[in-house]
Amino acid sequence: MDFLEHLKNSLPEEDAIKLYESLDLEDEHAVLLNTNKISDEEFLKEFPHVKKHPYVNHAYIYDKNEYPLGKHYYHELGYYYLQEPSAMIVSSIIDFKDTDCVLDLCAAPGGKSVQASLKMHGNGLIISNDLSSSRASIIASNSERLGLRNILVTNNDFKDIYHHYLGTFDKIFLDAPCSGSGMFRKNSLMKEDWSINKVYKFAEIQKELISYAYKMLKEGGLLSYSTCSYSIEEDEEVIEYLLLNSDAQVEPINLKDGYVNKKKPLGVRLLPSMFNGEGQYICHIRKPGTSNVSKFKNDNKVKFEFVDSYKGYDIKKYGDTLFAISSMIDTKGLRVVRYGVKVGEERKGIFKYDLHYARTLSKNEFPSIELSLEELKLYLEGNQLNKVNKNKGYVLLTYHDNPIDIAKTDGTVIKNYYPKGLRRKY
Repeated sequence: MDFLEHLKNSLPEEDAIKLYESLDLEDEHAVLLNTNKISDEEFLKEFPHVKKHPYVNHAYIYDKNEYPLGKHYYHELGYYYLQEPSAMIVSSIIDFKDTDCVLDLCAAPGGKSVQASLKMHGNGLIISNDLSSSRASIIASNSERLGLRNILVTNNDFKDIYHHYLGTFDKIFLDAPCSGSGMFRKNSLMKEDWSINKVYKFAEIQKELISYAYKMLKEGGLLSYSTCSYSIEEDEEVIEYLLLNSDAQVEPINLKDGYVNKKKPLGVRLLPSMFNGEGQYICHIRKPGTSNVSKFKNDNKVKFEFVDSYKGYDIKKYGDTLFAISSMIDTKGLRVVRYGVKVGEERKGIFKYDLHYARTLSKNEFPSIELSLEELKLYLEGNQLNKVNKNKGYVLLTYHDNPIDIAKTDGTVIKNYYPKGLRRKY
């Protein structure tokens, strides 16, 4: 069975043909602003030709040839997150609360977790998990770069531990691994690799994952199921499977450019023939009942010489490293890549602050020195700065009042503490 024939089995023929023809269109790119660091007005002043995203607040469609945003120093400072235009809709249509305990089950590279964290104003807790340890590390680096403080990054196969978290989460993202037909415009190799047997294989994995995810959802909680596949077997039929085997209820999603499959009207699809992003299927599932507000345990609080409080979060020590982390759930049994915010390391009585901690601060929370654009670029390149100042010891370096890093100064020279793996010329 070829791909077009398969599309005709998944969608009404006319819609399948329109979708197939749209796969030759150019893909588009989008950017989500980190409003903790930059306003829409400031961003538009620097990049005036972007277009407002039709569904997502503080998000814009841009031409990467005109604006190579990934190479700009704004990206390095965590001013924004680059994401595919359809994928960023998944998190934007959910109403988060500051008290939510959220699980992002297959999270890498972390876009849904990033957007949820911003909408939760850094409160509550997001467990951002990926089965791949290398991909989980990407989530941690994005959380660090953006200065997000309520994301706990894990590397677990939840089918082995889901029974420890029954009825735990207010919101769960399941962006399920899939055959990837929605990525054909972005990667032609995906099209060559597609087969109907691959679709069937992933459909079985998705049914297993959605069953585990639903069991971990609180009463009254919301499960967001999504894929980047056009196949009905991986989308609507997975939802049908859950409905037949649980008390789950589907909630409608209203998107002007969304497409509801007439063959099986469950969830909504974002098709390149209607919305110029990649393929995305989204379905919202509600567990009946009333959700209790998640509560912080606030136990095992420890005070340290360098940091004894942090925005209401606990400070904990693992080995030589201090982390600021919510105590909403027990992390025993989780393989943790990043316990919330990495504050720094204490070795032989000497403490070195971490970049992640620095990126979460404001200039009023730490002795600070404002850098010029020229000084910023020199520092990001790895140079020490000859700058006379009134401080001695650790200082927070800022640019336009936004945090860059915590460095050390003797009052005349600022030593460069920027991580060597991140240094580059701008």
